[in-house]
Amino acid sequence: MIVWHGTTTDCLAGIQAEGLHPGSFVAPNPELARNYSHKRALDVGAEGCVLIELDVPDAAVTEITSWWWTGDQLVLPAGCPASCIVSVDHSDPRPFQDAL
Repeated sequence: MIVWHGTTTDCLAGIQAEGLHPGSFVAPNPELARNYSHKRALDVGAEGCVLIELDVPDAAVTEITSWWWTGDQLVLPAGCPASCIVSVDHSDPRPFQDAL
């Protein structure tokens, strides 16, 4: 299953080295993760954000009640290793965003 994780640039090195920790949130589509990563970067004053594409087993993903502004939230209860990373997109999310 392909899922996406949006985060700030300062978290990227740790994710590339260790993967995602248990309980990490992911999105079913890149737009949702990209919007979240941009919002998070603004909230914490980060220099930028990234979109990480992950290939994880279907059984590794659980749907949960959303705490985002949308209903399509997923979680990785056991996390995933760095080997699940398919790609990392460093592009500026603003051109892709709907209004936050």
